[in-house]
Amino acid sequence: MAQEDFFSRFNIDPLAFDRSGLRWSTLEDIARSYETIKPELHTLGRYVVDSLLKCTKVHSLNYRIKETDHLLEKIIRKTIADPSRNITPENVTQEVTDLIGIRALHLFKEDWINIHEYLQKHWNFAEAPTAYYRHGDSPRILDYYTEKQCRIQEHPHGYRSVHYLVESNPGKGRYIAEIQVRTIFEEAWGEIDHVVRYPYYTDNDMLVRLSSILNRLSADADELGTYMRYLKNQTETTERLHSRELADKNRIIDTLRRQINELSIDTKEKTRITGSLDELEQHRPPEPPRSSDHPWLDSFIDSPLFRTLSSRIDQIVRSEQFPPIEISPEEQQLVENAGSELFKILGDPQTVKRLLENPQTRSLIEQYHPQDPDQDRDQNSDGD
Repeated sequence: MAQEDFFSRFNIDPLAFDRSGLRWSTLEDIARSYETIKPELHTLGRYVVDSLLKCTKVHSLNYRIKETDHLLEKIIRKTIADPSRNITPENVTQEVTDLIGIRALHLFKEDWINIHEYLQKHWNFAEAPTAYYRHGDSPRILDYYTEKQCRIQEHPHGYRSVHYLVESNPGKGRYIAEIQVRTIFEEAWGEIDHVVRYPYYTDNDMLVRLSSILNRLSADADELGTYMRYLKNQTETTERLHSRELADKNRIIDTLRRQINELSIDTKEKTRITGSLDELEQHRPPEPPRSSDHPWLDSFIDSPLFRTLSSRIDQIVRSEQFPPIEISPEEQQLVENAGSELFKILGDPQTVKRLLENPQTRSLIEQYHPQDPDQDRDQNSDGD
């Protein structure tokens, strides 16, 4: 491509180019050299992708090798910004670190730590990872990145992503691949923002404001996804604990029934029965685990979105869809009287014995706790 056509296509100021000290002939040399190493870069890119596919928290992957004209455009802009930079065919693979670009997407914000630890284990970093954040992000999130040995950097356009530079030495060369790790929502916002605003509308006030709103919505969606998974996990935990509690109480009740059925009721047996009742009364399920180490969950709980959702849920619960259960004073008194009568019966061994000998009581017990027929025969033979 001719120099004038290139400058026109990428909106490069010829005067700024001249002041930078760059020469078009140097860029042509870089382009020719770069074309010769592209096959090696593709091989390395596919190798990194194949490695990342083994990380279970990676939802999807894509990679690209930087096109030659975009490489030259980047060199020009870097040199205009810093004329002391001297990028040559010999050092271009070290000076431009995103020749191989890989994006690893994950579903939930907290899945990042698994990908981060996987990369730490399997790759050498050319430098510390950089976590880009948006102005206004929770300090707890920034501290979390710092605790995981990441540099944090505010992005002027609200871009969120964690970038890694990993080293590889296929063949004779030493190459660096850039891995960008972000959520699917962050990827969607970034792609829309790039298509709409770059390269000519970066200062359009209306588009900047709309992009900022979309960015905030994508962050809310990420945090809401985290909260949804947390609720799902808590529900499953509660159900497991309830099943365990129910099994424990059934075991205690079965033990109590065997004690009543097999033993004569005297003071000693009364103590055993009341002891089992005490155990049944005191048994409580353990508290479900509290929120995790994931700062995005804490961030969501502190957000206006969560307060709105909580308020809405509270309104639904208090609505006619969920009418309160009302107990009249008479019904309450009946319940209390029944409880008192029950404990009076359990406190009198003779009454318990008469109650158990009652055919209707025996039939009711067998209905909910049928005995094995062989056990009945054994007990009858013992009685003979």
